[in-house]
Amino acid sequence: MAIPHSAYSFTHHAQFAPNAGSGGNDGWWGLMYQGWVLVMPNGKHLNLTTIERACFLCLLASPQRELAREALAQALPQSNLRTINVSISRLRKKVRDMGITLPLHTVHGMGYVFLGHLIAEAGASEAKYSAQYSKNA
Repeated sequence: MAIPHSAYSFTHHAQFAPNAGSGGNDGWWGLMYQGWVLVMPNGKHLNLTTIERACFLCLLASPQRELAREALAQALPQSNLRTINVSISRLRKKVRDMGITLPLHTVHGMGYVFLGHLIAEAGASEAKYSAQYSKNA
């Protein structure tokens, strides 16, 4: 089975990133397959829901890795704040069940902030535009 070059370079980078196999949350987190799969520092993969994917794509769009509730509301016009908060809570639990803590912290009055190292394979951050287009079509 051939591995696409962008996926190979991401996987290669993640393997040699600091603490990539340690299970700690200070290693590299990544998005693969147009943002639908989260790769954790311990090497495990997690398939993301539409809301979870939108959250990570918004994080990638923010250089400081801040996720304002307004940005999420724009990316997910069919969702409300309660739906987003529940999705984030479930995401944290799924990641915790895989043996690691998600470094996504709530900032009251603002939204969320990602305190880990987040990267994406080529094309993952551009996927948010196609995802928004397909939802509106």
